[in-house]
Formats: sequence, structure tokens, C-alpha cells
Amino acid sequence: MNPNRMENPTSNIPAMTLQLGSFQAAVDAKLQDFNARNFTAGFWQKQADLWVQDAEAQQSLRSFMGWLRVAETMLPRVGEIEEFAREIKDAGFQHVVVMGMGGSTMTPIVFKQAFQQGPEALPLSVLDTTNPATVRQIEESVPLAQTLFVVASKSGTTAEPLAFGDYFYARLKELKGEKAGENFVAITDPGSKFVTQATEEGYRRIFLNFAEVGGRFSALSYFGLVPAALYGIDIKTLLERAIGMMRATGAEGDVAQNPGLELGVALGVLAQQGRDKLTLVVPDNLTDLGLWLEQLIAESTGKEGKGILPLAGDPLNGPEVYGQDRVFVYVGYENQPDEENRRKVAALAAAGHPVITILMQDALDLGQEFFRWEVATAVASAVLEINPFDQPNVQAAKTATDQLMKVVVEQGALPQETAPVLQEGGLDYYASVSGGSAVEVLRNFFGQSQPGNFLCIQAYLQETPALNQELQELRRVVQERLHIATASGYGPRFLHSTGQYHKGGPDTGLFLQLTTDHAQDLPLPGRPYTFGTFQNAQAAGDLRALQDYNRRTLRVHLGSAGEEQGVASLLKALREALA
Repeated sequence: MNPNRMENPTSNIPAMTLQLGSFQAAVDAKLQDFNARNFTAGFWQKQADLWVQDAEAQQSLRSFMGWLRVAETMLPRVGEIEEFAREIKDAGFQHVVVMGMGGSTMTPIVFKQAFQQGPEALPLSVLDTTNPATVRQIEESVPLAQTLFVVASKSGTTAEPLAFGDYFYARLKELKGEKAGENFVAITDPGSKFVTQATEEGYRRIFLNFAEVGGRFSALSYFGLVPAALYGIDIKTLLERAIGMMRATGAEGDVAQNPGLELGVALGVLAQQGRDKLTLVVPDNLTDLGLWLEQLIAESTGKEGKGILPLAGDPLNGPEVYGQDRVFVYVGYENQPDEENRRKVAALAAAGHPVITILMQDALDLGQEFFRWEVATAVASAVLEINPFDQPNVQAAKTATDQLMKVVVEQGALPQETAPVLQEGGLDYYASVSGGSAVEVLRNFFGQSQPGNFLCIQAYLQETPALNQELQELRRVVQERLHIATASGYGPRFLHSTGQYHKGGPDTGLFLQLTTDHAQDLPLPGRPYTFGTFQNAQAAGDLRALQDYNRRTLRVHLGSAGEEQGVASLLKALREALA
């Protein structure tokens, strides 16, 4: 870090370059329109009619804009958080596991990748999947008695973090008896039921967040900052830089150029003109930023048949494989060459694709980038005339899952499935299309693809480097053969992020769901079902919700083939189907 750099002034915000080509005039016109309406002033005054005209929706919208000044609110609390981190280290803890879903865990995932662990800090793991093999892996990789478990749930009712907390609390009770609570910390909203449970179980600390800050806008609140401090990150500088971006976007009065407004208007106008696939390009040490952006943008904008689809990890290729539905955003570091990515992005700009470039000085600039993107997402939603702070379609998958879990509780198992359209090589294929072989089923499914469509891989599997590589290859094959965008997510993580766009956004997706048998399942304390059954129910509930919205779906159950071998077989058939 440059020791001469001041941490607050707006002149030090990361540089942003917009190469919009033929779209520049339309973006300029919308910026002029917004400025004529004093949009920036209205934005900071929480003027809800900038987004929607319905009175009830306006009231809901205003009640979730606490994120605007949360960095200022948190700055005086830095000492309290850092003192807590020291207390944990002094108490002999050796590891931290953050457990949650969606907005409660995305920021710690980004921090863990972007920063090196501080010299006096603790190693950090994040659990955000009901996959039993992953839960077991976490359990076996940490010293349980010396591990601090942070249970993060805004509502205090989210099923997954409560299940994680109950599982590990039961394990700690076996080791420490009535002192098990010493190993647990809660981050939740005031008044949530979880506060009562955490109090009764003797949790070491309960951090009460802010009801008016939604989960996906909570990066700079306790949800992001407590794990960051435990990992040894300088959260004071992180917040100071975020406050610099606040000022640059009009927090203290009118500004000549508003970087959040400019980015948001560009993204909104581009989406209106068909460039609705925001393709993120980053160096290797920033890839997890895509997970955070996916949730923020997809869950905020993907509704009423509209939306911007953020794509993280879509293979970066030459201009010839891309349709007319792309905008490319490169986020990197000034002093990190990242030559291949930058060369490819330059070629895309030269070919007429809109390209936006943001260059940070170091990882502490993430504080202000979180805020820039939060503002931009809210602004883009105003361009699209939607409420960025609700998620009306997320509930569909939750409701379907709850119905299935009720059957499990009453009958001891999930309902019997309909027969697959094909069984081949240990894999079961479930789809509305048919075929006499895996190649035919895949050919018929992907034959539904149209320009401007996208593939979404939904993997209800254990995330491993080998599996990541296979899924990436699957995306590459589809992109190069069909010239459509590709997205990939592990379930149930994406249910709390891009799942909103999948049901509420435009009907342009082809959804490939991958499920498996759970050879090594884990029981859930106090429940008549296992982690594996829970994850299977979430997959089935999500599939049912997608089908209720008439989305094009193909489920491939890997069954006895095993995860990596099963995906390898699928990939082999796909190459032939799309040859």
C-alpha cells in the first residue's frame, strides 16, 4: 500500500473507463435525463418514486436503504470488532468457520481469496452448502474444540445456517458439555428468533446487525466485517475507502461526476438494448468477487421478466463466439499485468462489444468497490423501473422445498419420482424432451437454444477442484458450439442469489441440474432427516419452481456413477451431441 495515500478523498477512488461504442449516445441521454431530475440528491434522500410508483412498494423500498450509510455507522464500531478478534485469538482459538447462505457468506468468501491471512489472525473457512460431504470435510479439517463457529443469518429463520449451527453445536456439546456455546457467535437482526436460541445456548457473542440493510447489501456491516477482522484484514481502512466512494456518489451533496450513477445507468441502458449479460473478467485472485456480484445484481434486477444476468467464470474467448447480448466488465489491479485477460478484453472492445474497466490499487479498495456496485445496481434498477430490494421469486423454491420436507417428516422419505426419460451408463435423465440415447436427449434439449439464451448449470454436488474443472469444460463446449452465455452455480448457494433471476427474469435460460446419491450422509440433530435428504429436497423444490415458471430444464442424476465420473460421462455425450 502507498503510505502517502490518504484513505478518504474522492480523488483516490479506483479508475473506471467505459468503452461503450454505439451505445454511448443512449447512455449519455439517460444520464442527462437523470441529472435533470436531480437523481443523485433524490437517491440519497431515499426518494422511492425514482424506482417504482406503487405506494406499498415505495414504502418497502425505503425500508431497505440503510446500506447507504452503513459504512459511516460501522466506522465507530471498528474498535469493538477488533477487540473481539483479539479476544478470540487470546482465548486459544485456532480456526474460524463462517456458516450461512447468500449475503451472509459471500463477502467472507471474497475476503478470504483477495487477502492474505493477517500475521496475528486465524485461518477462515466458509460453509454455505447442505452437501453432507462438504459438511464432513469442514468437520474433519478443523480442530473442533478450538474452532469458532460464526452462524450468520439476517432473518434468523434461514434453514441452512440454523441446520449448520445445530449440527456443530451438537458436536461441540459432545466435547465440551454445557460450555459448547463458548465456540459460537451469532450475527443476525434484532428481534429474530435466532437471538433467543443463541442466548439460550450460551453463544459467546451476538452481533445485532441492521433490519434496514438487506442481505446482499450487507458487505460493509457486521456480516462482512466480523469475519474480516478475525482473518486479520484492516477493516478501518476498508471502511474509510468505502466512505470515500460514498462521497464520490453524492453522500455529502452534489458531485460533478458520480461513478455509481455512471456505471448503473450504463448497465441499465445496455440491458434495455439487449446487452443484458454482464460478463465479469478478473485475475485469478479475484474470481470469487463474481459470486458476490452474481447475488447483488441478479437478485436485485431479475424480476418482472427483466434483469441483468451477471456471469462469473464464463470462459473468455475471441469476439467470434459472442452474441449481441454481452457487456464485458474487467475488474483488476493497477499493478497486476494480467496480460492475457486484458488483451482479450481489448479485442472485444475493438470488435464493438461494450467494455467497462475498473482498476483497484490493492485489495482494500474492495470496500469502495462493494459500495460502487451497490449504488450502480440500485441505479440500474431505476433505469429498469423495478424495486432492487425485494426478491419475490426466491420464495418459490423455498415453498416447494418446505412442502417436500413436510412429506419427509410425515412419511420418512421424499416422494417417489416420475420415471426418467432415459437411463444410460449409470446416469438418469429427466426432461420434457426425449431421446433414445444420452446424445439424443442432450441434442434435443440444447436444440431449444436461441440467440440471447444462456445455459445455467445447477450443481447439487460437492465442490472440488476436479469438478470445477469439468464444469468449466462443459461451459466451454456449450459456449463455443452454441455461442450462448454460460453460468454455473452450486446448490443450494445460488438459490439465495441468482435463483431470483432464474424465475423472475426473462425466459432465456436452459437449466441443467446435476444431482447425486449421498454415499456418506450425515444426520441432522433434532430432525428426522439427513443433510443429504435436505439437499435433495432443495434440488427437487428448485426444479419444481423452475418448471412452474415454464423454464426449460434437464436434470441429470449422477447416481451410482459418482460425481466426477458422472460429469465426465455427461461431457463426453455432450461433445458428441453438439458436434
